[in-house]
Amino acid sequence: MKSLFGLVLLVLATALFAETQEEAYYRAMKAEEAGDITAALKAFEEAAALPGEYTEEIQGIIRDYKAALGSSSDDSTHSTDFDNSWEFHVSGEVGLWGMHYKETGMDEGEMGGNLMLIVNPYVDYTAGAWTHTFAANVQGNYFLNNDNMSVLDTNDWNMSFGLEYTLFSRSLFLDVGYDFIIEGDELSSLFSVIVGKDLYRADSWRLNLMGIAIYQTSGPMSCALNLNPTINFSDKLKGVFYLGVKFEADSLFDYKAYEESYLTATTSEEIVFREYYGKWFGPLFRTKLFYKFNDKLTISGFAKMFYGFMLDGPDAEYEKVRRFNITYGAQVSWKYWKMNYYLELERNCWRRSLPDFYKKYLRERSAMTQLKLGVKWDI
Repeated sequence: MKSLFGLVLLVLATALFAETQEEAYYRAMKAEEAGDITAALKAFEEAAALPGEYTEEIQGIIRDYKAALGSSSDDSTHSTDFDNSWEFHVSGEVGLWGMHYKETGMDEGEMGGNLMLIVNPYVDYTAGAWTHTFAANVQGNYFLNNDNMSVLDTNDWNMSFGLEYTLFSRSLFLDVGYDFIIEGDELSSLFSVIVGKDLYRADSWRLNLMGIAIYQTSGPMSCALNLNPTINFSDKLKGVFYLGVKFEADSLFDYKAYEESYLTATTSEEIVFREYYGKWFGPLFRTKLFYKFNDKLTISGFAKMFYGFMLDGPDAEYEKVRRFNITYGAQVSWKYWKMNYYLELERNCWRRSLPDFYKKYLRERSAMTQLKLGVKWDI
């Protein structure tokens, strides 16, 4: 308990000095406006190394720089510096999250916490306009008060070990990842593929197309296709938006088969316990706005919404279910060297439109509120 309290004090004591990805990005923009290309490129690379929502956009800018510098035949220094280079980094995160969950029928809800550690060593190799990244990932989670928070549905701790390959070109982004997950005695794997393509770029905004596919052997499978406009409203205000559609498939319990067999069964062996792979499809919207007050302080607000139609359920009644998910919140962050310290409040809300039969089995509304305190780094 003393070590946990010491961690909280450490995060609070240093939180006034962390640099965010957005702040490093604006530092690069200022260097670019001043005509200092070397300083601008260095700052863009530092911004890309920091954790944040805009890595793909910044990597696109870096690709353009390196392609232009690499194709310049009258400056040999550029070819030496940027055509072939190796860089080794270690990124990571330590976080302490408090959680509160409540659903229809609960008077007080459930409370718990998550103590998280991530270590991510990676190597960047740049050859001309192409950048290859090879990364490993180790993550551990310890859930506090897990016995009294049934919604987590997990062991007191879990770990994951991952490998990832990323490719950047002038206008193309590709990321392929694999994670091996340990939750107590349960083992599972997660596979992911992300592909992005720049469609248009102007001085104050850009547009790209992004496709995402994720499959977990013990959980859901999802695919999404998004248009991703990014707009610089001013030197201090910026917005990132995602507009698209999402397909999701996950296991569902067949309540009708269970109830019908329970009413007619003469022995417990005749009761049916059956899982069904339900499929959802619907529109997806995501946005993040952030405002930079000064070189240290940045505040951001974010929201993500998905409205799902059941395409294929265990029975005709289940296929009438509609699902709406919204996640929203705000974050305050500070900078210090290559460290990013954050304080964030996030709320996830779920609402289902249920036929009468399923109202006795499924909750119509639920919400998870999280207060997050932590530090991320990239060295």
